[in-house]
Amino acid sequence: MSDQRDEILAHIAHDLSLTYSKLAMACGNLPVPVAIPTGSVSNVEAIPAVRRVAELAEDVTMPVDQQAQLFASCCFWLGAMDIYGLLFASFHDVRAHSALANLIMANESLEDLLAWLRAHTEMK
Repeated sequence: MSDQRDEILAHIAHDLSLTYSKLAMACGNLPVPVAIPTGSVSNVEAIPAVRRVAELAEDVTMPVDQQAQLFASCCFWLGAMDIYGLLFASFHDVRAHSALANLIMANESLEDLLAWLRAHTEMK
């Protein structure tokens, strides 16, 4: 059972990292770029950075729908990170599914935002 739990936790950690990387790419390509830590980033650096982006989302000079996509991406990622932390204290399959569901929603919002950025900015 522990092996399965470890695999699930590793999968969630990997998805958190991939989603964070996508978020960093989106932030760097906003009409006024917002830099967040990249590379090998710990949760101690990533969580406050994503919180800051969420707080700034409504001030980014882009349409309200894209501001909402940025904000939602941050909130869903932060929710997944919180749930991931809870899994270490008390692992439940449903909790793991909840973390993954948050990441699915974060990625959907990010994909919509990235599509808009590709169409309206010169993405790097």
